[in-house]
Amino acid sequence: MNDHKRYSEKLKQILSKEELLIFKKDTYSLVDFGYEYVDIGEYRKAFQLFNIGMRINGYDPDILNGLGISLCELGRLKSSLLILQKAASLYPDDAITLANLAGVYWETCEFEKSVYYYQKSIDLDPTIDESHFNLINLYYDMGSLHMAYICCLNFLKHRPDNPSAISLRDEILLNLGISIC
Repeated sequence: MNDHKRYSEKLKQILSKEELLIFKKDTYSLVDFGYEYVDIGEYRKAFQLFNIGMRINGYDPDILNGLGISLCELGRLKSSLLILQKAASLYPDDAITLANLAGVYWETCEFEKSVYYYQKSIDLDPTIDESHFNLINLYYDMGSLHMAYICCLNFLKHRPDNPSAISLRDEILLNLGISIC
C-alpha cells in the first residue's frame, strides 16, 4: 500500500491533472504518456513514467522498451542495453524490442550485434519500415555499400513504391559508382 501511495505522489509531480485522471481510469495509459514524452524529447519524464510503470505493471514489453529508449536518449547506454537485453530474453520474438536493442548496439558501436538484431527484427516482422531503413543506414555508415544496396533491394520487394527507399537505393548506386538510367 505504501508503494502505491508513493507512486501516486511521484505521478502527481510528473503528470498534468488531465493525465492523472486518465491514469486513474486506465493504468496502462502510463505507457502512452511515456512515449508521448519521448516524442517531445522529455526523456527524463519518460524515464520516470516507465520506471513507475515497471513497478506497477511488471515486465511489460512496451514498458521495458520505453525504459530502454529513454535511458538511451539520456546517454545511459549501459543501463539501456541491460534493460533491452532483459526485454529480448523475455520476448525473443518481439520485433520492436529487437530493433530497439539493435539501435542501442549501434549507439555503442557494436555494429555486428546491431546488424544481427536488426536482421532478426526484420525476419520476424518485415512490415516495420524503420528497421529496414536502420539496417540499410547502418551498413551505409559502416562503409558496406554492397550490403546496404542488398538490404535496400530486399526492402523494395516489400514496399516497391516507397519513395525514400527508392531515393536511398539511387544514392547507394551513385556512391558505388554505378550510373542510374
